[in-house]
Amino acid sequence: MAEEKILSYTDAVKEQKCPACGAPMAFDPATGLMRCAFCGTTAEIEAPEPETAPESAQQGGAEADGKPGQEQGKVEVKPSTTQGFDFASLNDQAVVEDAEALPIYNCVSCGAEIIAPPTQIALTCPYCSNNIVLTEKVSGKLRPNGVIPFKITAKELPAAMKSYYKDKVLLPRNFFSESTMGRVTGVYVPFWVFNGTASGPMSFTAHTIEVEKVGNYELTTTNEYLLTRDVSLKFENVPVDASGKVDDKLMDSMEPFDMKELKPFDIRYLAGFTADRFDVRKRNIAGRARKRMLNSAASLAAAEITGYSGVKQQRADLNLDLDAKYLLFPIYLFDIAHAGKKYSFAVNGQTGKVVGNLPTDKTVSWLYFLKRLAVVGGGIIGALVLKYLLGR
Repeated sequence: MAEEKILSYTDAVKEQKCPACGAPMAFDPATGLMRCAFCGTTAEIEAPEPETAPESAQQGGAEADGKPGQEQGKVEVKPSTTQGFDFASLNDQAVVEDAEALPIYNCVSCGAEIIAPPTQIALTCPYCSNNIVLTEKVSGKLRPNGVIPFKITAKELPAAMKSYYKDKVLLPRNFFSESTMGRVTGVYVPFWVFNGTASGPMSFTAHTIEVEKVGNYELTTTNEYLLTRDVSLKFENVPVDASGKVDDKLMDSMEPFDMKELKPFDIRYLAGFTADRFDVRKRNIAGRARKRMLNSAASLAAAEITGYSGVKQQRADLNLDLDAKYLLFPIYLFDIAHAGKKYSFAVNGQTGKVVGNLPTDKTVSWLYFLKRLAVVGGGIIGALVLKYLLGR
């Protein structure tokens, strides 16, 4: 039986403590400040916190770059010279954790041993509630290029949900009184945000339809054309989620994010929230970005062809050059329970946009359908009666 490996990291844990009372501090989305939940002390995030993360902790003390590793628990701390993650060398820079290893971290506050999944960056100690960041996963070559901080607070979510419910006429009648919101988790979800330039020739078929009356007949003439054009388009800030834990379609529906509020990465923004690192097993990230850009290029090029009855793309020989930033975006995740079932929701932590599936009541749906049918039918009957009375 293979021996179980245990990686114990101590210096890889960064905590956020109140300078006044020593209690845990967390980022407050309402003010953009660090706030102590115990005494209310606040602190500004004026500049990115200097990085002094243990690069050798990524290998748990193993040899790296041909240099002997440090003893377990005695990790050498070196300042990083990198400015953020380089997408072009993803496979070289991304550290894939040993599947047989059990990553264990020691809470600096209470000394408890904490087990964290390989892609988790930030968490709360289950024993002392201290907010900690696992720095070796966001340092050096793994450091994100930026972060959009939470702007919506968890206390604002019930109001956001009521606004989302407002126009949903098919909800069960007792939904508002009997539904309950489950535990809310604020998560910084990793995204690759792509820029790209698409250029090259595209070809389309187009046709016109002309109808003329010849005696008692109508003559229809269809003319077909082959069109070619050169295309050059620039794309900026196309996001693709890089987490294997969340559904891609759900994250796509979270857009848009306001990139004007992007901040240089600082671990203090993560305090009090959960955060994940990108999942290196998601091999189709660049492919998804390319597909979105090429589809958009084809749609925009076709939309500019006017004067025809119909246009259809035939061929596209586009070259697409990509570069990307590794960013963290704020998302709230929670469930709504009703009638023994759970419905999952997500809220954009920057804009408050709500996405999720709501239950529908069959009786209410039928009544709504019959009511609409009666309104439409009544309108048709009224029009026929008026036409009869006018003698038309």
